[in-house]
Amino acid sequence: MTSVVRAAVLIVAIGTAGPAVAQIPADLRNPQIEVSYVEPANPAFKPIYDRLKRRQVLEELRAFLAPLKLPRTLQVKTDQCGSLYSPYKPGGPVTICYEYIALIERLAPDYTVQIGTSTLTRENAVIGPFAQAALHEVAIAAFDILQIPVWGRAEDAADKVAGFLMMQFGPEVAWKTIIGSAWFLSQATSTGMGNQFTFIRSTQAQRFYNYLCIAYGADKKRYEFLVKNNDLPSYRAQGCEDEYEKLKFAFTQTILPYVDTDLMKRVQAVEWVRALDK
Repeated sequence: MTSVVRAAVLIVAIGTAGPAVAQIPADLRNPQIEVSYVEPANPAFKPIYDRLKRRQVLEELRAFLAPLKLPRTLQVKTDQCGSLYSPYKPGGPVTICYEYIALIERLAPDYTVQIGTSTLTRENAVIGPFAQAALHEVAIAAFDILQIPVWGRAEDAADKVAGFLMMQFGPEVAWKTIIGSAWFLSQATSTGMGNQFTFIRSTQAQRFYNYLCIAYGADKKRYEFLVKNNDLPSYRAQGCEDEYEKLKFAFTQTILPYVDTDLMKRVQAVEWVRALDK
């Protein structure tokens, strides 16, 4: 496993796991990360709040981020936001909204979908977009805390970081998270959500194709079906490998220097990704 891949593992799977299969060492935590679950006022979100808190997803995130050296405290919480997103503000917390998690669960299929040579389950369709959302928000905070320069919109850059990190899981889990995310974005597009051209994020359709491009650029053989089925148009697919290599280079140059490699090896020994949707 390359140093880039090992570093990526630090942030991957925030919020996507139940209790880890392997025992997490008691001292594997980042003292600069504080986590909390804010109880929602709306009782409809109470089951989501209970499930996340019971499975200690944010505590696992803190363990994941143990090797990441931060110059100040980062607060991460789940909360009722009154909307799907709670934009990160410099110096503020990372917030994952119950409303967004509820939408993910609502748009997840109740049946198994054949995609390429594999199948997408409801579990995958929940894990993928949850991981994407969490990775996206953590990336936004990292840009601020580590003073990483971003050309263009930070929201788009964070999307790319999330997509790159999901491809570092390993073949099977990477497929579940990236294709699960793409499924959610395709379904969200059909609802009209996120299609406003004035919004700070790209449209859901654009994000959908961006994630397919990252997957194809990282592993052409495994994701060749995307081009064969015209899910990813050939004219876009031609540049995907180059796009992915640029993402890898940017990650190496900007985030990798803030990683404790000894702690990173300990994080690798833990089994993380499990299902939320149960």
